[in-house]
Amino acid sequence: MPRRPRERPMTTSWFAIILTSIAALALTLLPLPATMQLHNPQWLLLTIIFWSLYRPAQAGMIYAWIAGLMLDVATNGLLGLNALLFTMTAFLVLSLRQRLGVAPLLSQALLIAGFTLVYLMVALWVEGVATDLVSMATYLSRALSNLAAWPVVFFLLSRLARISER
Repeated sequence: MPRRPRERPMTTSWFAIILTSIAALALTLLPLPATMQLHNPQWLLLTIIFWSLYRPAQAGMIYAWIAGLMLDVATNGLLGLNALLFTMTAFLVLSLRQRLGVAPLLSQALLIAGFTLVYLMVALWVEGVATDLVSMATYLSRALSNLAAWPVVFFLLSRLARISER
């Protein structure tokens, strides 16, 4: 009986995950004019959602927490806020992973916009308690920009994941 070739599990190199996270952090921190900053997607959040959805063994809630702390330190924001919110979002993605992973891209984008709204509402609540500067239009435009950016992020990161598996 001929031996079957050993099946290799679908793993993405840590290098690809770290590289995309650093690139997403750089895109998030990119200085833009104020009008464009309102519509800048949350690249790091979208990257966390992608890796949590498609590579949960390698990039789960601990990955989300570390990425959130990196963003908190880089933006000099409320320390732990993004770590908490990214971890919460990763938990939502991981709990709905079976349904979300097989959904069409448009349905995924709508669900991710919903995750973004939950993320932003909790951020609004925490920042409203901590500070006075809150703009609802900013938060809603971010959810819409994440909705529009998800297909691009999905396409680029899925290609990178396939390349790094070779």
